[in-house]
Parts: sequence; structure tokens; C-alpha cells
Amino acid sequence: MCTRTSRCYWFGGPGWKKVLCYRCVCTLFVLFVLGVVVLLPTPVECGCRRLAQKPCEAICVRTSAALNRRLPGNVPGYGAADNVSFPVASSIDGWTCELRIVVIMPANTSVEASLPRVQPALEKAEGFIRREGIIPADVAIRWIPFDDRCEQARATVMAMDGTGSDSCGHLILGPSCDFALAPVARIARYIYNDGIPVITGAGYTFDFEEPKTHCENEFHMLIRTGLVSFKRMAFFMIELIRHFKWNRVVYFYERQSYYNVAGPQTGHLLMNTMAEFFRHENITYSPFSTDSARTNLTESLKEKVGLSYASKFFLRVARKERVLLYDRSSSSSSSIVNDKRR
Repeated sequence: MCTRTSRCYWFGGPGWKKVLCYRCVCTLFVLFVLGVVVLLPTPVECGCRRLAQKPCEAICVRTSAALNRRLPGNVPGYGAADNVSFPVASSIDGWTCELRIVVIMPANTSVEASLPRVQPALEKAEGFIRREGIIPADVAIRWIPFDDRCEQARATVMAMDGTGSDSCGHLILGPSCDFALAPVARIARYIYNDGIPVITGAGYTFDFEEPKTHCENEFHMLIRTGLVSFKRMAFFMIELIRHFKWNRVVYFYERQSYYNVAGPQTGHLLMNTMAEFFRHENITYSPFSTDSARTNLTESLKEKVGLSYASKFFLRVARKERVLLYDRSSSSSSSIVNDKRR
């Protein structure tokens, strides 16, 4: 099997000290070198474009460079210049460390993840970080909030302001509205040399769940922390449709429904996600926006559903009007559930 030989050298040629070894050891060494050189993937750079690094990008800077930094704060009681976990004091060796977090969310509390609602959660999170010693005790945390009003253009400008020379944030929290999140998540890979992470509990539309491992990916720097998404809801609906052996669906939706969840046109975004995965499963669907209904909902159901999607329908009235459409005699049935206050 393995034979002892004197022709194996650790380095160089005959001029070096000969080392007795086994022929199999020599072979394994050669294979290891080839694996390191040939088989391992090439190194991947973090940045998506090369930029000169600004001094403020560092968390720890010399004390003289950190003095008199002015930060924006347009939300009363939240985001003022003194909104820091503790007074920024220089350490013994003359360094000041500060982690700056840009928070982009609406100030309007009609959205669940709004600045006034999220602020207590951020304070608790910071308290936990301090107690557990997750970051060094001499690193201050500064929150830099912006009110994006759930608008795409405004959120984009807020992201640029939060990462400019005056603020120079290290991390973006939010936006919490899907329409505002999209442009911020797109440009984040081109901010700074290494990009800037965007962490959000939103991002319900299926586009935000696409792969993000390469710079070519649209939302390369986006990190979703939420467990629920419209894609998961679509999978649930598909399982339900398959269970009852249906293959045709009429989708009634309201464009501006569930504004408190993901901002404007949440209902429309949900419908788009449902339609995307219905197509993948060869499920025939017909979307209908109740905003465009010329008559009441009952008449719209009769008109849009008709005999093409169901042969029988039942209308049950309680405090809410719940409509269930189905065909008992056919395997190609559809079910639409819609709530409407009387």
C-alpha cells in the first residue's frame, strides 16, 4: 500500500534536507494543494462598486473627528441631537465609538410599524444589548429617525440623507411600507464601498424573497426579519385549492385594504403575489377590484362569477356579509371569501 521513500521533500529540491515519508503522504499533500488552488471558489468582494471610504464610515474614530457632529431629528422627542444611549465621551486612548442607526418609518400611527410605536421596542432592544454585553460598553448607539410617510421618493431621499456626510449611518432599519422599501433596498448596495445593510420586518411581496447573494440581485443588502409574507399566503391558498381539487378562482380584492400592514396598495400587492404563483400552478384566475364595482358587491359577484366559476352560491348574513361560492357537482370549483360590513 504505502511504501517508505526518500524522494519526498517538504520544500525545494535536493539541496534541502531530505525527509523520509510515505508515498501516500506525498500524494495527499499534492491533492490538498490542488484542492486549495483549483477547487475552492474565488474570493467574493463585499462592495458592488468601488468608492473611496469616508472617515465617518468607521464606528470608532479619533476624538477630534467626532466632535460637534450634527444629526437630523424631525420627530418630537425622537431623533434629536441628544438621542444617544449615553454621552459620547472619548476613551483613554483618544478614540470615540458610535454606532449610528438610520430608522426610516412613517410617523403616522395608522401604520403598525411607525416611529412612535417602534421607539419603545428599540429602547428595549438596546437595553437587552447592554445587559448581555453584545457590543462593547464604550460603543454608543445613536438613532437617526426619518419620516418617509410611506412614499417612495421621500424614503429614497431619507436614505441618502441618513448616509450622507452629516449623518453617515452604519445601518438602515425600515422602511416598513413595501412601496417605500423597494427603492431604498435597491440603492443600498451602492451606498459606501461595501453597501449598507437594510433590515426590515416588512417586505411582504414575493420580489423581496428572491435570492440576494450576489450584487446582481435586486435587493442584495436587504435582510427580512418577518416570518409572514404574501408568498407564504399564496402557498397556503394553493394548498387549499389543491385539497378541494379546484382549478378556477375569482379573486376579489380592495386595492387599499390593510394599509396598516404594509402601507398603500397592500391589497393590490397581495393580489399580484397570488397571481404570480397561481400562474406557476396553472390555476385559472380572474382578479376583480371591488374599488371599481359599479353596483353593490352582490351584483358584482353575480356578474363576475356567473356559471363560469360556480353553479351555486350561498349568501349568509350575520354582522358581516360572508360569501362562499362553490360547485358541489364539479371538480373544477372555486372559493372566494369576502367580508363586507353591512
